[in-house]
Amino acid sequence: MMDRTNLLLFISCFMIHSLFISCLASNILNITTDQSALIVFKSQFEHDHSNVLARNWSSDTPICNWIGVTCSSRHQRVAAINVSNMDLSGLIPPELGNLSFLVSLEMSRNKLYGNLPKELAKLKRLKFISFSFNRFSGKIPFFSEAMPNLQQLHLRNCSFTGSIPPSLSNISKLEFLGLTYNALEGMIPVQIGNLGRLKILSLEGNKFSGTIPDSIFNVSTLEVLEFSYNSLSGNLPANMCRNLPSLTYFSVYSNQLWGQIPSTIGECSQLQTLEFQFNQFNGPVPKQIGNLSMLVLLGLGRNNLKGILLIFFSLFYITRKFSHGLHVFYYI
Repeated sequence: MMDRTNLLLFISCFMIHSLFISCLASNILNITTDQSALIVFKSQFEHDHSNVLARNWSSDTPICNWIGVTCSSRHQRVAAINVSNMDLSGLIPPELGNLSFLVSLEMSRNKLYGNLPKELAKLKRLKFISFSFNRFSGKIPFFSEAMPNLQQLHLRNCSFTGSIPPSLSNISKLEFLGLTYNALEGMIPVQIGNLGRLKILSLEGNKFSGTIPDSIFNVSTLEVLEFSYNSLSGNLPANMCRNLPSLTYFSVYSNQLWGQIPSTIGECSQLQTLEFQFNQFNGPVPKQIGNLSMLVLLGLGRNNLKGILLIFFSLFYITRKFSHGLHVFYYI
């Protein structure tokens, strides 16, 4: 009986030891994989004027101590990369897709160019992406559609062309979609209205045409809607504010929208900025705008509106009523 007990104890210890060695080897391999991917990433830079990465990203320094790199405390894997504002110029290599524990990727305000590699689709844990203010080419990459946990996608001033892929609507956890100042065109996909957690939609400064999909006005979590400087046409839905209780910013400045400003605008009670100027809106200015007690900026000019004087006095009353420092700026 004693020999059998000792044998079972030996087998158990051996299995635990083997499992520990296997996990340790696997962890070392993964750290090595992360390091190799970042070394390839660094090698792509044609210019590193700050010389930070050239001096710091080396095998002489533990990867979790590299500048711009953050490792998770639990797995000791690379969880975040932030190399913004480093004046980096070059391509993003496909090896970056090997950083399987990456949660945040921030590379804004550099001089990166070329296409974003499709291998980034392997980064299933990513919650935050910012490539804003770079010099990429081609269309918006489809890799983000394969990122089930993505919450913020910042692609401002990236020189992207083409249209918005409707499949972006598959990113069910997306809260921020920023595509401002690219060269995007075509119609805004109706499917954007399927993003039930979206808080900020920023499409300013592109070449979008057609109407603003009614479905977008049904996303009740929205706080910011920015459509300025496009070629959008058509009218706004009559019930545009019925399902937007949290909207604080709405701008369609400089488009080709027409028709009347919906009277339901007064139901967006949290509005602070409201810009309609440089369109073809006509008819009366809804008196309900005078109910927007949080309003700070109102733009109505360069339209064919009537009753602007009436709305001015309504807002003047608001300014007097709320003596806590509210200032309403008029563009009429």
